[in-house]
Amino acid sequence: LYGKPLKLKGPPLNGTVFTGPDKNTYALFGAGKRFRLCKFNRSQNEFQQQALSKELNLPGGTGRALAVFIDSRGKFNVYFSISDQKNYRPPGDHHAASYIPYDGAGFWRGNIIRRILYHAKFDSLNLEKMESVERVGQGPGEFLFNLGGMTVTHLGQGQSPALVTSEKLGVIRCFEIDRATGKLSPPKYVNNEQHVALRHPVINSSIAAIPDPETGLSNLLVGDTGRIWFYRFSGDFARNGSPVYQTPQPVMREEAHLCLGELPVISAGDVDNDGLTDFITGNDAGQLLFVKNIGNKHHPEFDHPVPVLVGGKPLNIKAGYRGSIQGPGEGMWGYTCPTLYDWNGDGLLDVVLNSIMGDYLVLLQKPSTTRPVFSEPKYIYCDGLQMHLAWRTQPAITNWGTPDRICLIALDENNLLRQFWRVDDQNVARGALLKLADGSPITANIDEAAGQTGRAKIVAHDWDQDGNIDLLIGASRGLSFPASRTTYLPSGYLLERKASVLFLRNIGSNSQPVFDYIKQLDFNGKRIGLGIHSCSPAPVDLGRGAIDLFVGTENGTVHYYPRESLSISTLPKP
Repeated sequence: LYGKPLKLKGPPLNGTVFTGPDKNTYALFGAGKRFRLCKFNRSQNEFQQQALSKELNLPGGTGRALAVFIDSRGKFNVYFSISDQKNYRPPGDHHAASYIPYDGAGFWRGNIIRRILYHAKFDSLNLEKMESVERVGQGPGEFLFNLGGMTVTHLGQGQSPALVTSEKLGVIRCFEIDRATGKLSPPKYVNNEQHVALRHPVINSSIAAIPDPETGLSNLLVGDTGRIWFYRFSGDFARNGSPVYQTPQPVMREEAHLCLGELPVISAGDVDNDGLTDFITGNDAGQLLFVKNIGNKHHPEFDHPVPVLVGGKPLNIKAGYRGSIQGPGEGMWGYTCPTLYDWNGDGLLDVVLNSIMGDYLVLLQKPSTTRPVFSEPKYIYCDGLQMHLAWRTQPAITNWGTPDRICLIALDENNLLRQFWRVDDQNVARGALLKLADGSPITANIDEAAGQTGRAKIVAHDWDQDGNIDLLIGASRGLSFPASRTTYLPSGYLLERKASVLFLRNIGSNSQPVFDYIKQLDFNGKRIGLGIHSCSPAPVDLGRGAIDLFVGTENGTVHYYPRESLSISTLPKP
């Protein structure tokens, strides 16, 4: 458990922090093909530059993942990586409908890019004399796609110090360090307690070693897209010498926001049947979390998120090699998009979800006296075929005011809003497109395709309280929902476009829904703009007697908007 964070002055710390021989705190940053050494000034609360190296003779920049080691001769060793200079994507506009990411055999048409490990040696921390700079290994680069972090560990007497690295896809490796020269041995995998290569479960991991307060041995802190985790060193090694680390535990701090992982998709409902509104959330890591309301009807309060048990184990959807439109570099993303609804009519809220895979699944809740548990995921079929639609879309589910007539609303294969009618627990019938008053279908994008399709978070709710079911939509900044014959939101805001909460008003009826042009919601008279990739609205009354708005944001938090603070935005100027 940590205290509240302290904000440092100066630019972000995209490098490594270490304690020097003089017991002062230093930071080393990459600056193109140079290194910049800074010393921490406690009175000013900032890192101040002390030295800048000469430009190194390298084929590329040093990147942000760095580690340092002062060897037994006092030399300053710096470990870093450079790109292999290859292009990840295949040729063509990757946002065009004609873009072809995989070939006819299912293989990625681009490159499996790598980063290459390097070792530089300076005579001292002043960086004035560089004694050597060389590549560590041979062949293709050591790290697939990207390198998130490096650190140096110390695991006891008789053990060499080690450089430990964390890659984009979660792989953690270690390289023993020669104490006299700083040279690195061939790599090994860091292992879990089953003596299997440890893989952090979330993409884009960074890493830092911290000494155990009792043993002095190096435990690990691993950050990812939205959270920080603690890995305790077990004290054991595998037969091949790989260090063994225990199961990760979440790092906690005082007065923290609700932390759901990056790009959370939230759905509200009384999941555990205690009379209070809870949240089920998905996230970029492909997880499903239960956020229990531990307050009361007049004062909601939420517990720490816990994984939902699905078929007896936590849900863990990952794209793997082919699951992402945007290639195998996204293999550890999952983008779960759940919607709560009593799908089978047994009185318990179930989950229907989409994900990075674009496949629709149903998870039926089972009776439980403890926390909610669900069946293993089952595919939903349409006309006998697995229902595969636009990816990363949260479906809306409604009965349009008619009991026992359940409709799922999603973005179809043409990125248009379409109805699908429940037949049974695992089957739906393809229904009609939803349409505007002029008879045109409702598109989510007019100027981009491929990976920019889908991405909408759709919620069915009578927002204007006129008795007709409307749609609230959380849109990434690249989406284009029709706001007039010529204007689309939020892309119509051009350089000022951001992820937005949109309102699609039903001006027809529940039996024959027809929709007005889309509107954007304002908060206190200003447009709600929430980053780039995603936002997820959830209209809910948590005890005030009003339907307020909660929105999951791309950085993993949830924003609260009281109903009286919300209004409809005017259109952007042409």
